[in-house]
Amino acid sequence: MLGVPRAATRDEIARAHRALVKRSHPDAGGATSSAEMAAISEAWRILGDPVRRARWDREHLVSLAPPQGASPVAAPRVVRPVAPDAPPSRMDSAWIAAAVVAGIAVLVGGLMLGVSLLADPAVARTTFVGEELRFDYPDAWQLAEGDGADPGGHRVIAHLLSFGVAPEEHCTSFTDRCRWTGDVLPAGGASVLVTGWEGGEPPEPEPLTRRPYGLDADAMIGGAPAASDGGPTGEDSFFTWWQLSPPGFPDRWIEIRADIRGGELEQARRMAEVDALLDSIEFED
Repeated sequence: MLGVPRAATRDEIARAHRALVKRSHPDAGGATSSAEMAAISEAWRILGDPVRRARWDREHLVSLAPPQGASPVAAPRVVRPVAPDAPPSRMDSAWIAAAVVAGIAVLVGGLMLGVSLLADPAVARTTFVGEELRFDYPDAWQLAEGDGADPGGHRVIAHLLSFGVAPEEHCTSFTDRCRWTGDVLPAGGASVLVTGWEGGEPPEPEPLTRRPYGLDADAMIGGAPAASDGGPTGEDSFFTWWQLSPPGFPDRWIEIRADIRGGELEQARRMAEVDALLDSIEFED
């Protein structure tokens, strides 16, 4: 959909997405259907998220099948000269073969350990307990609760930062726009804003797939379906947004916005920490 190679970087994918959206916009003379625009948005939602992209790559292995209509070409038969007899070498030893196999096993084990560390880099975790929900977050992160001055319908529950700031720099009020987005974040930094909403109908992100039991169940968070959306906020930054549906939805719901900045490895590491936070969410009765 985005016209990028499989090995494209996230920046290349973001540029391709922005260019495609601009060309497809009606003001630019685009005639893209709503279904095509939905497919473009879905492609960016998957490829713009390091975790979703890795999952997609695992589920869609590259096929090397010949193109349609192409006639199979027989490979030329290679005739190799017969090697002269030679005395056995040390490489013929079973001990050498066993050592090679053991070395490969150690290498694979190291790679698997690296992936596991990336998926859960913070061993020590702290639990936040609020009136609406509870969750675990990395012990090294800073958390500030909402100041309680917001009206009940739109309020900040908690604001988390992966880096240290003064207490007054946290986003604790819904009436003040949170500044921790895009290039304002330090390299490798993440900001997570948790807000509570009450009354009226919650907004629905586009594209949204309707399910029999409610929102798009792209994710199940706290045992309930959650809608999600996201996009780039700069050359090396992006945001991801979730709309959670606790008991009482749609009269009350919770939204979580994560802003992340950094290189691909830093983004993947922070996103893994945010995913662990989401997996730990439990709604209070």
